[in-house]
Amino acid sequence: MTIIESIKGELLTGLKLIAYKNMTVQIPPMAVLDDAMQADGWSAVSDVTRSDDGTLHRYYYDTAQKNYVLAMLNVETGVCDIVKAEESDVLEKLSFPELKVLAGLIDKKSVAFIRIYSEKELAAASGEELDALNERNQKMIDEAEVALRKR
Repeated sequence: MTIIESIKGELLTGLKLIAYKNMTVQIPPMAVLDDAMQADGWSAVSDVTRSDDGTLHRYYYDTAQKNYVLAMLNVETGVCDIVKAEESDVLEKLSFPELKVLAGLIDKKSVAFIRIYSEKELAAASGEELDALNERNQKMIDEAEVALRKR
C-alpha cells in the first residue's frame, strides 16, 4: 500500500464520521486531499485560499449526506484539519462563480442558498444582465400578487 493510498483510506474513514467528530490527518500536497475527497463523493466548492499564517483552505460538499466541510492544510507541517461547516457560513464566503458551481450540486430549495445566491447574482450583474434580473424579479412579484388576489 502506498502512502497516498494509506492517506486516502484514513480520510475515507474519518469522512464517514465527520458529522460527529472533526479529524486531523497528515497529508502531503493539496492535490492528494482533493483526490481523496473526490474518491468519497466530496466535491470542492471553493477555490483554494491561503490565510495569513500560510494555511490552505478549501470548502467541500457531499451530495449524499448534504454536509459541508472546511479543509485546512498547514503547508509547513502537512497537517490537515477537516471540520464540519455550517451551510450559511459556507454560502456567505463563496464567490458568485463558486456559488454557480455549488448550484449544480445541491438541492436549491435551501432558503439560505436562494437568498445568498440572489444577492451575489445581483452584485455580479451589470448592464443588460441587471435589467434582465430586475425584469425577472418584477415578473415573479407580479405573479405572486395575482395569485394572492385569487385567494
